[in-house]
Amino acid sequence: MYRIDIMTLFPDTVGDVLSESILGRAQERDFLRIETHQIRDYTTNKQNQVDDYPYGGGHGAILQADPLYRCWEHLCQQAEGKPHTVFLSPCGRTFTQADAKRLAWEHDHLILVCGHYEGVDQRFIDACVDEEISLGDFVLTGGEIAAMAVADAVSRLVPGVLADPSCFENESHWDGLLEYPQYSRPEVWHGMAVPGELLTGDHAAVERWRRKQSIARTRARRPDLFDKLDLSSKEDQKLLAELDREASQPLLPEKIVCRPAVEADIPAMESIAEAARAYLREHGVDQWQDNDPPYPSRAHFLADMARRECFVLDCGGEIGAFFTLAAGKDPNYAAITDGKWASDAPYVTLHRCAVAPQWRGSGLSDRMVRECERLALERGICWLRADTHKKNKAMQGLLRRRGLQYRGNVLVEVAEGHDPRRVAYEKRIRKQR
Repeated sequence: MYRIDIMTLFPDTVGDVLSESILGRAQERDFLRIETHQIRDYTTNKQNQVDDYPYGGGHGAILQADPLYRCWEHLCQQAEGKPHTVFLSPCGRTFTQADAKRLAWEHDHLILVCGHYEGVDQRFIDACVDEEISLGDFVLTGGEIAAMAVADAVSRLVPGVLADPSCFENESHWDGLLEYPQYSRPEVWHGMAVPGELLTGDHAAVERWRRKQSIARTRARRPDLFDKLDLSSKEDQKLLAELDREASQPLLPEKIVCRPAVEADIPAMESIAEAARAYLREHGVDQWQDNDPPYPSRAHFLADMARRECFVLDCGGEIGAFFTLAAGKDPNYAAITDGKWASDAPYVTLHRCAVAPQWRGSGLSDRMVRECERLALERGICWLRADTHKKNKAMQGLLRRRGLQYRGNVLVEVAEGHDPRRVAYEKRIRKQR
């Protein structure tokens, strides 16, 4: 059993905090024992005085060496071996996770000494203290808060206190990284959605996202830690390159409105479509390459608007993206090959979608798919389908990121001489809880 004794002038306050929740349960199961000791109980005068004026003058009082020593000696006499004694002091070395590991794994008994007043008689420190620890570059009125922090950080690393080592091995500072962001239900809260990577069910993709976020957080918030990291692996180099690209990408405006498209939007939509065709052509994707008339054309947009299936994302007064959300059965999806659909329930299909060049890589495409899911649920439909060219890796990545799963291959109607083969995806949309 791991033991921590805390020498303090306020034992009840410290003891109450450290006997609750996880540490309290660990003590009940005998993995851990934390005891507090009133320093005043070890004085030799009737007034239980533990402090006196400092030699050389100055403000305040100094905690005397003798009551501290008597308390410390009593604890050592009760111990099976010599406890490791730590004095909590602003003059000590700054406490880190590495110190927590060392104290938890190299020792089985700690004595934490809480200073007070203007300081502690140096002779007690010289005679009894093994090391001094500080929480940081600031001064507290006493050592109790620091002692509770050190005791908590050390105790949770003691075997048996937490359910599994993974409970602390993935946290901030364990391997020099800050921890990644965490999310829980509901999926959308106050207009803010859970990142799509966490909804895919792909454990490898989730771990990759978390590693990337940890690296990004550490670089942004703690460059001192970031400079010490070993990120030489091939995968980490890829993540760093992605972060560098994302840093140069535009930030979305705070207000993005999804609304039905109107005829006045068509010039902007045609411009976005032309840029998308050029992008696909440059990347060798035989999709939207029909030239007479161009696809999608004004006629397609007007027909979609007439069916109330065409939508735009308005980004601060400019059209940032458009998409068609078609209801009813798509005849091209009836003859799926190399797989099958997961359900025959009603579904909506994402068609004819594109993001303006200036918003590529900003996350607007993810927002577009989220809006599709919202609109589907508003219609009482919980299945979303989509298809794209087998070489359109950007669209495939978006669909997988948003939790759509590959179901097989389909053929679509295209102009003669163009590739009609498409890969098909599907997702069951979960209602927000």
